[in-house]
Amino acid sequence: MTMSSSASIRKDPPSSEANNQDVFMWALYLLGGADNDIGVEDVCLKCFEIAPARFSWRTHPELPDGVKGLKALSVAENKSHVGLILRPNKFNCRLTLEGIKWVEAYRAILEKNYSKAIVQASKTTNQHERKRHELKKSDAWAKFLVDPTSVEMSDAAAALQCSAASPTSIWAGRVNDLRRTGDLLADESILSFADFIEAKFIIGRKS
Repeated sequence: MTMSSSASIRKDPPSSEANNQDVFMWALYLLGGADNDIGVEDVCLKCFEIAPARFSWRTHPELPDGVKGLKALSVAENKSHVGLILRPNKFNCRLTLEGIKWVEAYRAILEKNYSKAIVQASKTTNQHERKRHELKKSDAWAKFLVDPTSVEMSDAAAALQCSAASPTSIWAGRVNDLRRTGDLLADESILSFADFIEAKFIIGRKS
């Protein structure tokens, strides 16, 4: 598994008309997908709540059609919103940092299309301050500042709170969390560390 390059990440705004893939992105954001893994089924249900006419059975419009939600996710992941959704496993998903920025950049359009009430922007929380504090106490961080080539996989794993043997999806998710923290706290050093870890220990690594 590799992380998508920024060159392939969608930059254009959501459609001014209702669009299933945009609904999925908005639903994931509303459920807390900026900071947490969210169950795919939960996102599909939220899509039905937001746009029931688009995510219901044809013959039973009162019931959600999970297949339509899964199709919206598949199209978003592979075509319309490449690089904006992260799948830590087949049951869950969350927004990448680029995905969060995309949603928040086009919040007005998404709210107009899919929400009856204004949704408040995500705010910096103590959770991210704690994450920064823990990271900057780690051996990996100390070595990164002095000599990045000396950072070993075991050091990086400890800093990311996983193990060297953890699946690539876990490593990618932890790096995505770091990018979220660095972005919210405007800490470029954390973003640089996340890029370093991705380049050295994730890109090209087999799952």
